[in-house]
Amino acid sequence: MNDSRTDLIDGRHLDRQTMGDPRLAAELLGMFVVQLDAALRELADAGPQRRIAIAHALKGTARSLGIPAVADCAVALESPLADRTIVDRLSRITALLREEVGRRESHPG
Repeated sequence: MNDSRTDLIDGRHLDRQTMGDPRLAAELLGMFVVQLDAALRELADAGPQRRIAIAHALKGTARSLGIPAVADCAVALESPLADRTIVDRLSRITALLREEVGRRESHPG
């Protein structure tokens, strides 16, 4: 078990998805952070339909990687009643995830 893991990422789930390969996990997490950054930029001006599509994609990836906080934000963003506070929360979670991914890349095993 890698000691750089946090409650943000379900390490057991991620290990199952990556067959215990820490380098693969770090690569997938790094790509997801890039996806999140792009999504956050697009969400700033997205209309309801586009916001829902972005949220749906984020939800699936977050669930497959074991990142429930992002998946929860995405579920909330899929709602027609979603507000800016959800995007702000997703932005804060993304910053924390970026830090975690950086630690994993520095210590992949």
